[in-house]
Amino acid sequence: MLNHDVFINEFENQNFHFCDINWWPLIKVQVAYQLHLKNAHVFKLKESGKYYNEIEVKVTLKDRLQFYHNYFKTSKSVKNIIVTDSFNKDSSKRVNNVINPFTDPFIHYFEKLKIDYALFDYQKDTFLLGYDLKILKKIYLKQVKNTFNRDKEFQLQLTQFCNFLSQNYGQDFNLYQHLVHNIITNQVEYLMFLFVLQKGKVKNILLYCYYNNTMMSIIRAANKLNITTIEYQHSQVTSNHFAYSRWATNQKNNHNFFPSKMWVWRQTDAVYLKQQFEAIKKLDFIVGGNLSLNLSKVIRDKKEDAHIRVLVTLQGIGLPDYVISCIKKHPNLIMYLRLHPRYPQDKELCEMLKSKYKEQIEMEKANTLSLSEIFTSMDYHLTNFSGSAIEAEYFGLTNIIFGEKGYMTYKTEIESQKYLFVQSQEDLDIIFEGRIKHKASSKEKKIDICKLIKENFS
Repeated sequence: MLNHDVFINEFENQNFHFCDINWWPLIKVQVAYQLHLKNAHVFKLKESGKYYNEIEVKVTLKDRLQFYHNYFKTSKSVKNIIVTDSFNKDSSKRVNNVINPFTDPFIHYFEKLKIDYALFDYQKDTFLLGYDLKILKKIYLKQVKNTFNRDKEFQLQLTQFCNFLSQNYGQDFNLYQHLVHNIITNQVEYLMFLFVLQKGKVKNILLYCYYNNTMMSIIRAANKLNITTIEYQHSQVTSNHFAYSRWATNQKNNHNFFPSKMWVWRQTDAVYLKQQFEAIKKLDFIVGGNLSLNLSKVIRDKKEDAHIRVLVTLQGIGLPDYVISCIKKHPNLIMYLRLHPRYPQDKELCEMLKSKYKEQIEMEKANTLSLSEIFTSMDYHLTNFSGSAIEAEYFGLTNIIFGEKGYMTYKTEIESQKYLFVQSQEDLDIIFEGRIKHKASSKEKKIDICKLIKENFS
């Protein structure tokens, strides 16, 4: 298992300056993510004959005229922007009109409370507040590439850094082109969003997954303009996650990569995150819970057969052999295999298991229904370290955790016997044969969501 601490320990005290910005936060996140993929045996970078910075950008007279047209036009003013991503591109597969489980609940409350907002799908929308993002991106891309190509010192620093990565993680782990592409793209999008946001009267921006490259560029632009950015917690946050841990004290001029506030699910999450970020930026926290759960009705289906139904939330790292062996040993076991939306590497494994065990494997419902709909008919939820365990707990579902990362993530819950932990087929046999379940936890204090929404977005 390749350890990201090796490169972090070596370089976290260095500053990677380009365009008057220290790019360490982006570099750390991008490298750690690629290491995650390499550990999962799915690391693969796009091959290109030319470096991204060497590919010429042709800006025509028409492009420049369109740019100046954008420059002098009147902006559409809006107080709040929700940045989203359409998970389900195929509208026929959407469940209850849910496009994104992280941002859709905010849309519900904004509509209910009549709060002014604009929705921006960063994967699909080419206009924001009336401005043409494609033409802005093209103009700024040429500028940033020229600036990068003149900065030989930064290029050399990146080259030396990437040589270190190759020496420590394998010759195939050459990230120079990947990092150049992401740094240039981030700077281009930063200038693009800075242009648009400073012409509007935006006060707040809600987003999630702050470490996404586009999200980071939006956050940087917003911070420059003193616009509040609020990141919504989208999963479990622990030391296992490279974006939510290990931010050093002596890093300078990089705090603008981080949001102003974080909307967290639990007070314990706020305490943990404060410790991880306080050296680099003082964040404010909104303990508002998981909004998708707050809008869900906890209704359990009446059990009418002897089957044991287990939802398995995968994370791109496969399943232990002892979990797979249980399928054959327990013919009344039905596993609902749910792929991670960003790590679909387990699809081949799922299809193999479906071919071999037929009716004992369910994939269609597991990947088209919402979690709240699936939970109602499950007996157990099995995962390594997925944040879905917190959601399953809310629905009174017994969590079964496996693996070292899983234990570290849910150590408190496991040691208090709130969650079950397995290390072998024997452990699973005892659970399934004895129908062992944990005691349902008491509900946390009810949160006034409407009040929090008004306080932070009105």
